[in-house]
Order: sequence, then structure tokens, then C-alpha cells
Amino acid sequence: MLAYVNAKALILDYIRKNKLKRGDRLPTEADLSKQLEIGRMSLREGLNALKNEGIILSIQGSGTFVACDLEHIADALNVNCSVTDMIKGGGHKPGCCYFSKDIIKADSKVATALQIGEGSDVPVCTRIRTADDVPVVYMKDYLAPALATLFLGLSENTLSLYDYIEEHSTYKVGASMTEIMPHSADEELAKALSVPQGTLLLEMINVVNDVYGTPIIFAQEYFLADRFKFIITRGKA
Repeated sequence: MLAYVNAKALILDYIRKNKLKRGDRLPTEADLSKQLEIGRMSLREGLNALKNEGIILSIQGSGTFVACDLEHIADALNVNCSVTDMIKGGGHKPGCCYFSKDIIKADSKVATALQIGEGSDVPVCTRIRTADDVPVVYMKDYLAPALATLFLGLSENTLSLYDYIEEHSTYKVGASMTEIMPHSADEELAKALSVPQGTLLLEMINVVNDVYGTPIIFAQEYFLADRFKFIITRGKA
């Protein structure tokens, strides 16, 4: 797990345990580093990530303050994080309450995303991810045929697919192309996520490449819109 993700989780856990509200001031970096038992550099990276996500605010000469409530799991899309790291970075315990895997024939959408022939055999893993044991994300991950052997070892205990791939193969996860759009929960998604049909979801479509730009995962993910928010840093053109 990235150091700043762990630092974020520890800071958020501190805020929750101490019941800090919007406008409450955090301890100094030195004090917080000592209390959380993490290095100043990692702490600073975690604080910067939370500032970018609008969760805390630093005012020169005054200190760092809680800027909003913590109802949403926030993540900055500038970094390609796994769902596991999103949930951990939000200060919650990641888990999985449903897991299945299969081999399917690639339709045109999957084939185009993975740059393979239509009708090719493609491993697919379906999971319902939880935060503190509550279902929050429905996921379908289609793996490139080159990862078929690796796919055999996947289980419900494999929380981070990114980490699994990097630990058990020579592939390294690189950048991804992501689309986000609103989606109304149909009967299948509503049942999977234990919400009423028609509940607003955030549909995220990812084509994940390795570090050489080769597609290795095509992912369809459905996030509960009242539990997640995504932040993008944009520069002026």
C-alpha cells in the first residue's frame, strides 16, 4: 500500500476517534506524527492528500482544521489507486462479501478495451466490496488473456487485484483511462448492494494498463454515490 494511503487512513481514524467536527483544529505536525507513530514525510503526504480532497484546510499562522464531514470515502483520481486503497485511505476496513470467477467470450466492448480479438477467452472476476462490512462497490474485472494462469489463484481473500498482480507476476500496474457517469441501480445491482432499486450509483469504467501501456484489466465498477466522492486536480490550460 502507498505510504500516503496509510497516513491518510491514520489521520482520518484520529479525527473520528477524537470526534473532531468541521472547524476543529488538528495537532501540529510534530505532535500528530508522534501520536500516530509515523514519519513526518509520510504524515505530510497524507495531510496533502486530504487537503486536495477538501477534507482538511491549512491556514498559515493558525494551523490545520477539519473542513468537512467524513461521510464520503474520498479519492483523488490523479493517482491510479485500487478500490482497496480507496477504502483504506478513507479510514475504513476493506472486505469482500461476494466473489465469483469465470471464463467468458469477449464481446466487442471487452475486446476493444483489452485490444484482443472478439470471441477470445477472457477471465472475469465479480466481487462485491465492503467498507466496514457494508456493501459499497459492485465490481467486474476482465483480465487480459495473458493473465489467465494468474487468474487461477484469485480468491475472495484477494482484496487488491493490483497488489496481487504485482506480487505474483512481472506485470506492474501503470496508468488507466477512466470514465465516470451516473447510473441508476437495476434489480441486480440493487440486490447486490442491498439498496432500493433506482438508487443513484457512480459507474466507473477503467481500462488499466501496465507500465508499458498494454491493457491488462477492463473494469466495470459501481459505487454507492452517497458513500464516495472523487476529486480531480486540474491546472489552467
